Amino acid sequence: MSVVEVLPGAHWRAHIAAYWVRQTEPDTGPSGRRVYADGCADLICNAGDSIAYFHPMAQGQHAIPLYPGQLYLGGTMTAYGVLGSEACCLLTGIRFWPGGFYALFSQTMQPAVDTLVAFPDEGLRTLMRDVENLSTNLDQWWEQQSAAGVLHSAGGYDFTWLRERMYASGGQVSVEALAQEMHVSNRTLERIFKKNVGIPPKEFLRIVRFQEVLRRLREIAGSPASASATKESLLRIAFELGYYDHAHLTNEFKKYAGILPSELSHFYKTGIPGGQYF
Repeated sequence: MSVVEVLPGAHWRAHIAAYWVRQTEPDTGPSGRRVYADGCADLICNAGDSIAYFHPMAQGQHAIPLYPGQLYLGGTMTAYGVLGSEACCLLTGIRFWPGGFYALFSQTMQPAVDTLVAFPDEGLRTLMRDVENLSTNLDQWWEQQSAAGVLHSAGGYDFTWLRERMYASGGQVSVEALAQEMHVSNRTLERIFKKNVGIPPKEFLRIVRFQEVLRRLREIAGSPASASATKESLLRIAFELGYYDHAHLTNEFKKYAGILPSELSHFYKTGIPGGQYF
């Protein structure tokens, strides 16, 4: 399965991380890719002729089919998922930063947490089936919607600032500190999170911390460390990021990635086989 990502126009990058295309070649069999929890949301269009499946691992849910020609919203995941497809499957997508979808569409993210829901926008669906002109068409669509007053900044709080504050802390800032910095109560902060990402702030901070572990594992992979040094690095990461111990890091990492941190570190060092880890 090949994956291509393109940055959106500069005006939309505060809310949109990328436009993407994922295609399974015709001479291959069924394939799957693990999707890590990251707090993002995606609009996904099945632009091909075969059915794709998304299997969210949270709460033991069944695989969800993505039918040809249809558009779906995939929300925040509280565990990893697996995206599977048959040969000749073609998917296009818009990946939103946490809070980005709500900021542009003013639709709460709660119904889409750990699942896919149909997104009935015929104009957007048509554009996302035009793979060759995907980025150009989408940038123009955002501009047209904005000029027409369809898109607007939802809510009275700057979730972009809030998101960057959490990223900068590596998930270490407390919910209480965030509420104080936003000049809101803890309950109001939770409502802001439920609208923007669909989950409470404490759960979102765990995902941010997991993403920080991923970033540090990639750094370790770039150094000629031995297996023992890698283990020591994982212990240091656990301590610095506030995990109770190495086991706590391992269990939480496996929930969000579906793989042990030591295994992923090995794959980063040796090359990721078959595109099954990313």
